[in-house]
Parts: sequence; C-alpha cells; structure tokens
Amino acid sequence: MRKLVIAISMLAFAGSAAYADPIKDRQALMKERGKIAGQLSKVVKGEEDFDAAAVLTTLKALQANAEKFDADTLFPAGSDKGDTTAAPKIWEDMAGFKSTEDKFLADAKATVASPPADVDALKAQLNTLGGDCGTCHQTYRIKKS
Repeated sequence: MRKLVIAISMLAFAGSAAYADPIKDRQALMKERGKIAGQLSKVVKGEEDFDAAAVLTTLKALQANAEKFDADTLFPAGSDKGDTTAAPKIWEDMAGFKSTEDKFLADAKATVASPPADVDALKAQLNTLGGDCGTCHQTYRIKKS
C-alpha cells in the first residue's frame, strides 16, 4: 500500500511539474509548432521534394501539437509577467484567444483529413494555417523590438 501511495504521489508531482512554468511550456510548444511549419514551408518553397507520405506525417505532427494547446493551463492568470511576448489582450479576451486556437486546430485536422496531393494543394493549406498563426500573433502577441 505504501508503494502505491508513493507511486501515485510521484505521478501527481510529475503531472504538476509538466506545467511548472507556463511561460516556458507555451514557448516550447510554439517553437515546436514553428519548426513543424518550417518543414512544410521548405516543401512549398521547393527546397525539399514533395513526398505525400512525409507531408502527411508532418501535418499529423502539427495536429498533435495543436491538440496539446490548453489555454487555461498555458496562460493562467499571472503568467503575463516575465520573459513573455504574450499580449495582455489574451487575458482580456480569453474567449477570443481560445476561439483563434480552436480555428487553428480545426484547420490542422482538416489538412490531415484531406491531405494535399501536390505542392499547390499543400501551399493552399499552409496559407490557411499560416493565416491562423498570423491572426493570433497580430492580436495576442507583443512584437519583439
């Protein structure tokens, strides 16, 4: 029984430690998202060949990244202070912020459900996803100087 209590306590601690620093956690999630989008961008720019299977794998990674996004956990009250470019608008308009991320997730899921057959189709999908990112950045992010 004692081992069970210790094991449960360790799991609870590990779970809380996963979001011990919401600023760092959200920055890591966004850096991962940018890296994934960058891989797709290389294909659109012709820097890498279009490979439908590889593109689908990358789109699935983008969807998985979007599914990890939890505004309540990553942007709790008080996490607007410190090394962050998160704009105060996030906490002033949390419903709008969540709606913007929900649209990104829906668009990411749509790309996976209907994967592009060629570079032009990927470009159209990436423009949609990039537009979602741009909308969020323009409204909910402070521009770095």
